Amino acid sequence: MTARLDHRETADGYHGVIARRDGDRVILCRDGIQWILQKRMAPIGGRAAPRWRALGYFTTREALVRLWHAKTGAACEDLDALPERIKRGARA
Repeated sequence: MTARLDHRETADGYHGVIARRDGDRVILCRDGIQWILQKRMAPIGGRAAPRWRALGYFTTREALVRLWHAKTGAACEDLDALPERIKRGARA
């Protein structure tokens, strides 16, 4: 069974995921104008799936990688491969 892809940025199955490590991930926003570092939050009440909460919004790789490393303590080759600045209108 394959995971269902979703267009909601807070959804567990969001289609624009760039990198993921444990409870942290980086996505390309749906408008393609920024990268978003997110933290996985436990389901609340009757929700069936966990949600993702934004920790930061970035247009430069340097700032994104700096916070990723501060939050995860790890390097990430997927993030290192991103362009120096996001290309406006990039699509996930």
